Order: sequence, then structure tokens, then C-alpha cells
Amino acid sequence: MEKRDKSIGFLFSDIARFRGIIFENLMRPHGLTHAQAYVLNQLFLEDGLTQTELAARMQVGTVTVSGLVDRLETRGWVKRSADARDRRAKTVWLCEAGQGLLTHMVKEFTTMNNISVEGLSEDEVVEMTRMLRKVRSNLAAKVP
Repeated sequence: MEKRDKSIGFLFSDIARFRGIIFENLMRPHGLTHAQAYVLNQLFLEDGLTQTELAARMQVGTVTVSGLVDRLETRGWVKRSADARDRRAKTVWLCEAGQGLLTHMVKEFTTMNNISVEGLSEDEVVEMTRMLRKVRSNLAAKVP
């Protein structure tokens, strides 16, 4: 494992995977999967996105988003409407019950982040955050 830990790619991959597993476990009592929570989070940031816009943000196919939205809609957390700009497209809107999940999601995100930085000083967290932003910026600059 030590050799693997020297590879930044493995570290990033493991961190993302472990955070996904932990978040999935934290959201389970609220009846949400990680992917469903991601859809809701996008709608908290910008309600009324089309399914195509959601798919692009998630980097998945529209069929995948359609299935996620189907399950969220069945639970009464979102609703679809015809898009005023394109009658073939559907926009997705948070329902009141879905908006009520924001408090739970913020609490669980905070829990996950606290687990992630456990044992680090505030200065180390600030420095790590600065470095990760730089890494993200470097990578984003190369994304076509």
C-alpha cells in the first residue's frame, strides 16, 4: 500500500471513493442515494435545470438522469415541467418536500467533511484547501 500511496492518482481516487461510500451511508437514513443527492444539490444551487443540463453537470447520460429524476419525483421531492424555451425538453424543479432535505444534506456534508479533516489543524486544512483549489484549477484548465 505504501507504494500506491506515493501515487497522487491513487490517493485522489481513493479519497473520492471513500467519500462516496461515507456519504451514501450518511444519506441512507434520509432515503437518498449519492447520485440522487447530487441531483438535489444541483437543484438547490439552480432550480429549474433541464434534464440535459443536469446530465452535463453530472457527466452522465440523459437516460441516467431521467431514472434518477423518476425516483425523486415518485418520492415527491421534485417535479418536471415543460421547458418554455424548448417544448421537447423538461425542466426539473424542487418540491417543498425536496427543499426540506437541504438541512439534512448540509448536516451530512458537514459530518463527512469533519471526518475528512479529523486530526488536521486549522492551518493544515486551510493549506490543503488552497492546494486542492490549485490542483482543481490546473485540471479544469485542461478539460476540453
